Amino acid sequence: MQYYVVTFTHTKLFGWAVHLHGHVSYLKKLLKEDKLQISGPGVSTPVRSAQLVFKVTDRDELDKLVAGDPYSIHGLVASSTVNLWDVKYGSMLKPETPDPKDTKYFRATYEFKEGTDASAYKDAHNAYLKKLLKDKKMRAAGDYVNNPAAGLAILSVADATEAESIMKNDPYVKQLGATYQVIQWDPKFGDFK
Repeated sequence: MQYYVVTFTHTKLFGWAVHLHGHVSYLKKLLKEDKLQISGPGVSTPVRSAQLVFKVTDRDELDKLVAGDPYSIHGLVASSTVNLWDVKYGSMLKPETPDPKDTKYFRATYEFKEGTDASAYKDAHNAYLKKLLKDKKMRAAGDYVNNPAAGLAILSVADATEAESIMKNDPYVKQLGATYQVIQWDPKFGDFK
């Protein structure tokens, strides 16, 4: 099985609201079928957005599942990205010891310029991710297979300031100059929190 990270943005808010119930029902169906691992909206984003993590056999299966979502059927996805995600650290499953009640989740992505040789910083980056996992500040992380110059970390911290600080101190950002984005995320659907 492979993990695919899909992000959606929505700009047609009336249609979004009309089809929300159908969308949620569809997500719950995919969770029961063990095709969707976790899903939830961005929090306080300028444009309504969501991130979904699918667990499927291949891209064809993913495309069929995405096409079957009422938001896709009714043309309510303004833009989307799809990345095959190699979860090297952590897990998308609910931890044995729950996160503290005040924990907030952030989807933190990084990307460095195409053609950049990151090999000199890879060990430091990986050690940094392992430390975040050990310190319980990160739930899962890994590179995008289809874009090796980019990756995703799901952070579990107290606030946006801490999430920003974590990303600024990642060796890929601090020493290599990678760009990053941090978006607060509410993983509503799936057994995550």
